[in-house]
Amino acid sequence: MKGEDQLKQELDDFKKEKDRISNIVGQIGGSKGNSNNNLINIAFFGILFALIIFGGVLKKISLEIEIAAAILLVVLKIAWMVHEAQKVSHFQFWILNSLEFRINEMNKKVRNIEKTLKKMEDNGASKVDEEKTDI
Repeated sequence: MKGEDQLKQELDDFKKEKDRISNIVGQIGGSKGNSNNNLINIAFFGILFALIIFGGVLKKISLEIEIAAAILLVVLKIAWMVHEAQKVSHFQFWILNSLEFRINEMNKKVRNIEKTLKKMEDNGASKVDEEKTDI
């Protein structure tokens, strides 16, 4: 029973950590998206729809102004998308940088362990050689 309880506890800890990471990734533009993006998309399409209605259907706005406003909106939307992509790239760089740091740290520990094992093997081999010569 003790082993099962420990496994259940580890599984619960894993699920909590997974949820925490999902929330962090969602905040920076992960798969779940965020409300800022939704609001900007709604505003973008709303303004574009209003331009089409006022310019194309009701003829309240001249064609040149309508086209210029539509181009401006598209440029702003592209700038927003580049900004969001930059945030995601920065987060990925941060994760990769921390992974590299951890890997280098573990590599140093492995090298130290290898040196220690080699010294122990050399000491053990020399002791065995000494015992053979004593016999």
